[in-house]
Amino acid sequence: MVRDMNHQTKNVCVIGAGPSGLVAARELRKEGHKVVVMEQNHDIGGQWLYDPKVEGEDPLGRATIDNKFLKVHSSIYESLRLTSPREIMGYTDFPFVEKKGRDMRRFPSHRELFLYLKDFCDHFEIGR
Repeated sequence: MVRDMNHQTKNVCVIGAGPSGLVAARELRKEGHKVVVMEQNHDIGGQWLYDPKVEGEDPLGRATIDNKFLKVHSSIYESLRLTSPREIMGYTDFPFVEKKGRDMRRFPSHRELFLYLKDFCDHFEIGR
């Protein structure tokens, strides 16, 4: 990596740990910056973080359990599968390949994409 002589390392905060935020964090780290990723939910994934507690959401974007409103984070549902093949869903330098013992279909479940994002974080040490 060639750096500009005037390059300064900065402390950077990336908001959101979805696919875009994760790759932004990785690229910023490659440039030598100190990066923290902030996510509003308990895990990475952004829209790909499935939460079954929102299955009963109402049309206004609210969900209730025991008459308490839940914030609806994602519109994915339990049986959702990708509509694009895995070959075009991955990052160019970290392909979304089949893994033995997981969903090996060309159009896998949302959980498989979530696991791919976890693998990406592990490989590039994001979130450590």
